Amino acid sequence: MSGSEPPAVSALVVNHNAGDWLRVCLESLQAIAEAWRSEDGEAERGAASTLEAVVVDNASVDGSTGMVRELAADASTALPVRLVEAGRNLGFGAACNLAAEKSAGRHLLLLNPDARIDEESLRGLVEAQELDERLAVAAPALRYPDGSRQFVWSPPVGVPGEAIQRLRNRFEKAAWNHGLLPRLLKPLVGAGWHTAACLLVRRSAFEEVGGFDEGFFLYFEDADLCLRLHRAGYRQHEVAGARAWHVRGAMTGADGERSLIPGVERFYRASQLRYYELHRPRWERAVLRRRLRRRFRGIGDEKHRNAMLRLLDEA
Repeated sequence: MSGSEPPAVSALVVNHNAGDWLRVCLESLQAIAEAWRSEDGEAERGAASTLEAVVVDNASVDGSTGMVRELAADASTALPVRLVEAGRNLGFGAACNLAAEKSAGRHLLLLNPDARIDEESLRGLVEAQELDERLAVAAPALRYPDGSRQFVWSPPVGVPGEAIQRLRNRFEKAAWNHGLLPRLLKPLVGAGWHTAACLLVRRSAFEEVGGFDEGFFLYFEDADLCLRLHRAGYRQHEVAGARAWHVRGAMTGADGERSLIPGVERFYRASQLRYYELHRPRWERAVLRRRLRRRFRGIGDEKHRNAMLRLLDEA
């Protein structure tokens, strides 16, 4: 960044073979940076409306790093871009932590490479946090590319919460499932968590709780972060009027528990088991293990079945 003031927002993007989705994501950030620069003027631009992007590449082989490298070398762009090549797949949480270390913004925009946000929405998220010093997590409403609703909030992870979420999944497009129902559920089940597909996190709060738990390679790291922030006394909520678009499943080939593919399911289940061990009572851990053992025994492919059963024994 030019000047002595740090940027207001650092967008943290973790890339692993995201291809054209990453280009669309960065173009959305460029449009925001250009809008902010044209509003304030390059010479008079203050820290309240500046944006940078840090892309951590988890050993991509699709050529997407070349595109980011070109953007990072372009001094004329309104969006400063930094590429950090990890050299191996660190997983989502560890890569986000690395991106945060390499960034300077007061607010951290966690943004999946298959997601995008517009200028008005990002400004709304920033303003919400500026007005409330205990608001650590500001979330936009999420939409699929076709405009239909996508879950941004879920009940607390656990046997009751995951059962509720499975019921909610049947009616994901219903408006009441994104407004009225969460308002009714939160006093009963707790604060829950917001997906890190697109999320603004206050840097000071993020650093206070130690960032993401890198023991989660993929999945459940955002639920864990939201829970630890809640325990530290911070708030989280969806900001009215803010919205983002997320393809969901573009990076992993799976958009929900029922659609997990074999290569991804091990990461999902390992993280699920870790979350339960860290945060859920013994009876819930026992229920989860019994349910998963029944599920794994029904896997038709012997190699995959044995691998998943070993995961239960090792966890």
